[in-house]
Amino acid sequence: MRSRLDAALRVAERGSSGAALAGGLLMLASAVLVSLDVVLRKLANVTLGGADELSGYALAIGSTWSFAFVLLNRGNVRIDALYQYLPRAWAALCDLLSITALLVFASLVAWHGWGVLAQSWQISARSNSALGVPLAVPQALWWLGYAWFVGCGVLLLLRGAMAFAAADWPTVNRLIGARSVKDDAAEELQNALDSMVRRAP
Repeated sequence: MRSRLDAALRVAERGSSGAALAGGLLMLASAVLVSLDVVLRKLANVTLGGADELSGYALAIGSTWSFAFVLLNRGNVRIDALYQYLPRAWAALCDLLSITALLVFASLVAWHGWGVLAQSWQISARSNSALGVPLAVPQALWWLGYAWFVGCGVLLLLRGAMAFAAADWPTVNRLIGARSVKDDAAEELQNALDSMVRRAP
């Protein structure tokens, strides 16, 4: 069971990295589109039309596609003023409670988001703009990000609970623990070393 969860988490990490990259490229494309629209308005008094609407979709979709990547890399914000002074077992328990609360919230958003998506699909809703975008399309892409996030979170919770049951506190911390200043410093140092190695002749 543990090996299967570890394998599933590796797949989730690769998929989340790809989704985050795609989301970033989507937001970059929207920034280019908006910039071009502003320049054309200023210089030629011409507008592309719909740039603001499309950028809104890009921001929503790109954000949700990045959520799982942030979670798997422990980049989500945690209030750790007391956490860092707790015994390891209590800290691990806090980690499990925090990811459970996060999953409950994300699941509720995904559940209600699915209801909105289903309704948009049923009534063939379109945006109230010149583009008339079928709302089910951006809503489906947005919802997929939440669904993937919840799936990855469930994997983390199961693997973290398994490590907690085995009193494997380092694994619990590595999977779902709050990042410390030392963790951030070690990662930055490793990135710098990797960069130096790549530049070396």
